[in-house]
This record gives sequence, C-alpha cells and structure tokens, in this order.
Amino acid sequence: MVQAQDSSEPTGVRGRTSGGTGATGNSVSRARQRKANSAIALRLAGATWAEIALSLGYPTPRQALVATEKALEKQLDSPKDREKMRNLANARLERLLRGVWPKAIDPESPEHLTAITRARDLIADHRKLFGLDAPTEVVVHNPTQDELEAWATRVIEAINPNVVEYDIIEGDPPAIEAG
Repeated sequence: MVQAQDSSEPTGVRGRTSGGTGATGNSVSRARQRKANSAIALRLAGATWAEIALSLGYPTPRQALVATEKALEKQLDSPKDREKMRNLANARLERLLRGVWPKAIDPESPEHLTAITRARDLIADHRKLFGLDAPTEVVVHNPTQDELEAWATRVIEAINPNVVEYDIIEGDPPAIEAG
C-alpha cells in the first residue's frame, strides 16, 4: 500500500494499492487520522493554519482546518466522550477555584478584590459548562374568545359596581338582603 499527497483530497492523503491487492480504506483512514491528530497537536502548540498546512502537506490552510475540525468532531462523537470532557473541565475549574477561594473570602488579604473577580469568573464558567444559565421557561397563554369575554365582564363589573338605587317617586328604600 502506497499513500500519496493529493491536493484534491481535503485531508491531503490519497491511498492506492501497489499491486492491486486488498482495500486501502483502513490504511488511508488511519493515515488521515494520524495527520489530523498531528494538526490538532500543532494547533494546540500555537501554529497557524498556514504553518500546519505547510508542515503536514495540506494543500491549503482551509483544508488543514477542515481536517482538524473533522478529527475533533470524531473524538467527541459519543455522549460519553462529551461527558468525560465536561468532567475534566469541571475538575480543572474546581482546582482553580480552590486556589483563589481562600483569598476571595479573606477580607484582610491584599489580593482580596482580585481573587473575588477570579472566583466569580470561574463560577460563571461552571454555570456555562453545565448549562445553568439557561433562560427561564416562559409559557405564553393564548386565551379563547370565551375566556376574553369572561375577563372583560369581570373588569367591567369591577369598574362599574352594581349600585342599588332608591325609588325616588315612592320614597321607599330597597329591601336589604342578608348576606
């Protein structure tokens, strides 16, 4: 099996057999994965996409970026992987928070205000990590015509109380009902 650089492939690797024996899919897939993992490592080390493309043989910086994103996507494909990453990030944030917490709660510390700011930032990152900043659920009710009419009737009755008037001509007050 021989692998060759191929600028028409987004990963820059094309596989072919040397004698027509066997499938090349697994070998090419592994080569692409190794190349993408190298791109991830270079990017984490601070390399630009142009530098990554040049050093790993990607035809363009854009293709290096696409291959790297696909490799990262595969790594985080399952919910278990995401949960592991979330737990790792949580542990890191907690460790950082434990480091600033004593200064943040000690008003006598000269770094008290700075530590409070750092602690608040770390707590905010925790909230984001676990989705605790999700908006409150708002339920919008669309009333029916009958509900609107009943409401309007209650409002009108509240504004215009039921007033009992005396009969002026006869002069008798109305009978008072016991309630």
